[in-house]
Amino acid sequence: MTDRFEIAVIGGGAVGTSIQWHLAQAGRTDSVLIEKHELTAGSTWHAAGNVPTFSNSWLGQRAGNYAWRVYSELAKDPSDPITYRHTQAFWPGHTESRIDHFHHLVAIATGLGFDLEIVSPAEMEAMHPYWSDDGTVIAGLLDPYEGDIDPSGLTQSLARRSRAMGAEVRRHSRVVAIDRLDGTDARWRVHVERNGENYAIECDIVINAAGFYGAEISAMAGMEVPLAVLEHQYLVTGAVPELVANTDVFPLVRDPEIMFYLRRENDRLLFGNYGHEGRTVWEDVKPDVFDASLFAPDDEGIADIAELAMAHVPLLGEVGIAEFVNGPITYTPDMNPMIGPAPGVDGFYQAVGVQIGITHAAAVGKVLTEMITGGDTEWDVWPWDPRRFGDWALAGSGRGSYANTRAREMFEHQYGAPFPHRMWTSARPVQKTALYDTLAAKGARMGQIAGWERAFWFGAQEYSHDTLSYRDEHWHDAVAEECRAVRDHVGIMDHGGFTRYEISGPGAAGFLDRMVCTRLPALGRVRLSYLLRPNGTVWSEATIGRFSEDHFLWLGPTAARERDLDWLQRHLPADGSVEVKFGTERTSTLMVMGPNSRELLSRLTDADLSKAAAPWMSLREIEIAGVIATALRVSFVGELGWELHVDDADLVKLYQALHAEGADLGLRDFGSYALNAMRVEKGYHGWGSEFGVEYTPFDAGLDRFLDLDKPDFIGCESVQAMAKRPIDWSYGVWTVDTSTMPAPEGNPQPSAPIRVAGEAVGFVTSASMGFRTGERICLGYVEGRHAHTIDGFTIDGFGAHLRAVRHEHGVYDPDHERPRG
Repeated sequence: MTDRFEIAVIGGGAVGTSIQWHLAQAGRTDSVLIEKHELTAGSTWHAAGNVPTFSNSWLGQRAGNYAWRVYSELAKDPSDPITYRHTQAFWPGHTESRIDHFHHLVAIATGLGFDLEIVSPAEMEAMHPYWSDDGTVIAGLLDPYEGDIDPSGLTQSLARRSRAMGAEVRRHSRVVAIDRLDGTDARWRVHVERNGENYAIECDIVINAAGFYGAEISAMAGMEVPLAVLEHQYLVTGAVPELVANTDVFPLVRDPEIMFYLRRENDRLLFGNYGHEGRTVWEDVKPDVFDASLFAPDDEGIADIAELAMAHVPLLGEVGIAEFVNGPITYTPDMNPMIGPAPGVDGFYQAVGVQIGITHAAAVGKVLTEMITGGDTEWDVWPWDPRRFGDWALAGSGRGSYANTRAREMFEHQYGAPFPHRMWTSARPVQKTALYDTLAAKGARMGQIAGWERAFWFGAQEYSHDTLSYRDEHWHDAVAEECRAVRDHVGIMDHGGFTRYEISGPGAAGFLDRMVCTRLPALGRVRLSYLLRPNGTVWSEATIGRFSEDHFLWLGPTAARERDLDWLQRHLPADGSVEVKFGTERTSTLMVMGPNSRELLSRLTDADLSKAAAPWMSLREIEIAGVIATALRVSFVGELGWELHVDDADLVKLYQALHAEGADLGLRDFGSYALNAMRVEKGYHGWGSEFGVEYTPFDAGLDRFLDLDKPDFIGCESVQAMAKRPIDWSYGVWTVDTSTMPAPEGNPQPSAPIRVAGEAVGFVTSASMGFRTGERICLGYVEGRHAHTIDGFTIDGFGAHLRAVRHEHGVYDPDHERPRG
């Protein structure tokens, strides 16, 4: 027997049922949800049911706030109400760094129009009859939206609502295989076993919402995903006499230093903690059946944290434990879920790794439905995109795999402050250039970007979680020296991991012309180019160089490799006239930047590097120190310089030759922190910060890259209409004005509100100390109505309103004379 549906959703927990319900609400009711046991039998079954709305990101706070709004409305529905209780929550803060963290969270919320706030210990005591300050609490964060929900009731209600709209739910139906179909009316055939009989479901779209079996479902479809499963435990006390007598609702307490959460569960207390080592399970093979099941309790692991918590909630020490709940929870290597299209595959969507499953289930349903029904999401969901992980995230196996090792570290920092320069140290290195050992021996302090090891700074003390801060950190002096060396002399950076494709064939020029909103470069030239979504917002950025009429070089953001390749391949013409491939040659890159860069390179090559022969934004092949290089005359730091792309085997030879010739020219290594500081001084946009799918080219100040005379490109009609309307946002550059106030000890954080006359009208996207200018600089956006406002700006910084000056351009070399020299 074969059944036919448009969409098959695999997995009957909160995530799967939310996806099906959202799709049905959007009119896509031709769907079947396949669950191998009962609904909620996976992680949903044992979930604590907390619905927090705080987060360290715009996406996370939006997801949390969307959840409580959706669940509140469902709870009001008299025909099928769910059990949702609005309680609020507060976080006690015991350290100055944690208070900085709270100010950061309030800043994110302010930009989104949400109402997180800082409260005093006395205010927290007034809200909670059983919590008290022991003298260690400085202040707290109040989340006025948090609540808790019955996960099973939510899941069953969503399934009933989907059925009522025409969708189908099949329980006790195990997926045993998945086939890709070619040349038929359907893309997929899902093989199902039910009650000892087998049948197939053919469909156009498969959505993998299988929870801790998500990796196995992916493997059936021929894909690997970096998922780890860990234990997470909480306990529920016996009946508490005080709660039997007092039925008032009081806030959940979530203490990030002691690492516990505590809330009322009817007349009992529910207590959970993250204060133990991360414990991955099923590191090699999962059991075939783990439905509605739990692991053995860890009495000691939770007892130590409970004892610390009793200093604030003495009542916890007066009650007995009724049950331990220790169940599986799925993590990705960065703790964000994987939501969206699987790379290189039509009609297969991931909805796995949803660690905060009950809260994020609502948002997962929203964004996947937007992807399937319209293609363009309201929010920028790149942090959840499955394509952020490449093959590097699949390294290793068993307990020592990248996913398992990193997930254990992430679990242990679940409540850690998201310091802006925190670097995860486990499971490294997985990708490194040929210079890795050479740079490490010279004092390079390595960080990881999309799996690649890259020098972040040189010298100073080594990285440690213990020295992190929201304020200026110990590496500032070292980075300042690197920036000044690039400004005054010459610097060199090993920029491993550039996204590099070669695009060729008789249809290459026409294909690229449609993919980007920018004019294509002439032969031997380079052009910064932008890709748009159909709705006219910015998808990505690429530096495109032209070797010949039908042969192009594409250089993009390191982290966007799989995402942008997938985008290009999905738009390739069917006639085979265009070939897109990962760069197979010259995949190592050295940046040589600074006023002495021409002199240094000229000592090692016979090529003419004069301004006339090698103008700004040009490329050509040269031989330097006996190495063939593709030399691009570009600069992301705002200085005279070149990017040299060479074969991996030649990287060390070229690097050593440059250092041998550059000593008297002041040559110095520099790293990613210096690179970022210099690009902020220039006011240059960064992908994922200053532009992304929530901004139009007009908002982002990128309209100079638009060629509206081109007859056709993706997003063309949308941006032509936008050109006639006022902008929603205005991109800008600000410096912190210290003429009448002490200089702040740190940078305002991304999402910090930008205000005019006290009113929040925008937000910071990037900030850095400008080590060449001595200015503390912020990039960001204000509402379009303030596009031409000059005066009256302040920027929130650690609870203070910092006076700020707006600039028309970047503050370093605003006329761009240095890189063009």
